[in-house]
Amino acid sequence: MPTQGGACGIVLGSMLWVSLVLLVFVETALNLVGLVDHAVTIQEEAEIHGRALQSAEEWRFLDLIIRVGVALAWCCINGTVLYCHWSRYIRPEPNKYIPARAIVPDDLKGRWKYGIFECMGELGTCCCFTFFPACMFSDLWYRAGWLHAAFDESHNQKIGDKPLDESCPGWLFFLGCCGFCAASDFAGCCMACGAAALRGGISFIDGGDGGLGKIVPMRKRFEMPHTGINTFLYDSLCYCCCGSCIATQEYRQVMELLNRGPVQQETSPPVVQAAIVGATVVGEPVATNKEGAA
Repeated sequence: MPTQGGACGIVLGSMLWVSLVLLVFVETALNLVGLVDHAVTIQEEAEIHGRALQSAEEWRFLDLIIRVGVALAWCCINGTVLYCHWSRYIRPEPNKYIPARAIVPDDLKGRWKYGIFECMGELGTCCCFTFFPACMFSDLWYRAGWLHAAFDESHNQKIGDKPLDESCPGWLFFLGCCGFCAASDFAGCCMACGAAALRGGISFIDGGDGGLGKIVPMRKRFEMPHTGINTFLYDSLCYCCCGSCIATQEYRQVMELLNRGPVQQETSPPVVQAAIVGATVVGEPVATNKEGAA
């Protein structure tokens, strides 16, 4: 996130914090409702006739209404934050990401531009990673070019007569948010290991150069040292203990490169087609003199 968005991030983080406090209060109220419902149930068993049965049904209905209301409020808050983040930071610059063959300047190679615990220098970004992890991690994956590398064939799809990128600029951001939420729900215990793999690669497993197919990990992109399993365990532990700080470090590294202007890319070497022995040669014969000149 750009530096000028720090104040906005703090405001949004404060809003979400207030909403979380309210949700805790509502959840506490639900627990009290459950206790009252339990008491009503006991009374219902003791009294077959009378007002007890009707009271139990009323409390169950009230409990259902409160739970549905909390779920809807949570969806509205997250949907609003998601849309605001996309419209403010992704949609204005959908092409601002690191391409696969990007050239990294020498001053960004070999080391991190900022330390893990220098996150106070970008407090708004760190707060957003803490309170809005789905949006911010998807933003990081988008700017780092990982989403583009993983779904590069999807850019040719169309909605009606327009390509998907024109109909919804930065649509991969939403896909990243869905992926983060799904991973958190179904494989939350492995999130730190996955983040460490994106940070440093898995060369200690496959014996390769640290790449993840078309996805270029952070350490490989910026030519940072990687000592194998020790580095992987260190990165995983950092994500477990201070995920927001280490994610802010990666985000600042990526934005340091992107904010310098259009990222230069390596040119693909020309493809030289080898001659096939025995193949028919097409063309006119050329006569040469004794010195070998044509």
